[in-house]
Amino acid sequence: MSAGMSEVAGGADLHGWRRTWSRFRRQPSAMAGLVVAAVMGLAGLLAPVIAPYELGDASSDFLDPISTRHLLGTDTIGNDTFSQLLFGIRTSLLASVLAVGLAVVGGAALGLYSGYFGGRVDRLLMRCVDALMAFPGLLMAMVVVGLLGSGVVNAMIGLSVAFVPGFARLVRGQVLAVRQEAYVEAAEVVGARPPRIIRRHVLPNIASPLVVQAFMSLGFALLAEGALAFLGLSVQPPETSLGSILQRGFAVINSTPRLLLVPGIAITVLSVSFNAIADGLRDSLARHDVTELAGART
Repeated sequence: MSAGMSEVAGGADLHGWRRTWSRFRRQPSAMAGLVVAAVMGLAGLLAPVIAPYELGDASSDFLDPISTRHLLGTDTIGNDTFSQLLFGIRTSLLASVLAVGLAVVGGAALGLYSGYFGGRVDRLLMRCVDALMAFPGLLMAMVVVGLLGSGVVNAMIGLSVAFVPGFARLVRGQVLAVRQEAYVEAAEVVGARPPRIIRRHVLPNIASPLVVQAFMSLGFALLAEGALAFLGLSVQPPETSLGSILQRGFAVINSTPRLLLVPGIAITVLSVSFNAIADGLRDSLARHDVTELAGART
């Protein structure tokens, strides 16, 4: 047996998340995305500890260039750009996780109920989902902010409403496929109640595409939060995010382009990293068990 086949055979002996991790770590782009996202996320979470200046500290050094005192210079009101970047990453990531988390919970609940029980409720829920999908995500977030007021939490609630239809459609389709499996029918025959069947048999088998979609949505949520903050609809001073840093830098784009490039590069790198992780998870969670076992026996 060759070395490659031995590796496949070893991977075939793994189960669950150990097998997924074994496949995931063999993908350089996915691992690079995971490392970059983890490092930037950790830097953002530790911003109150590692940032050289506090969030509200402003000096008289307006638009100070890059120096040992200010690693990325200062902005138009004397804030240290590097400190602002760390706090901005923290806010943007937490906001994106909030938006996607709410969307996963809401979309999964709708999709599970609609796909498992079907009937008139299914048709009604899917028509409501179709109506929500007709609204652009940013427009939906703007409507919610207009109703609830400005703020990062309200903006993320609006963004999560825009994400819900995608998760609901995804979960419903997966549930309809799993619903026909023999183990689900066997559980129904022995008298298992729907909540138990959904918890023990349906949810574990639809988790993979849901996780992949969640990581894909994190990249979109990060971009959307940046756009909302740029429009002044998300975080409010003295809080900051990557989008609000972009907004301040846009006013001096001709004289000090670094104030626009720094947050722009951070948003791009994080979004690409989340997409790379999602692609890696999609490939790692794919069902290739039969092919791998056949190859290992050859």
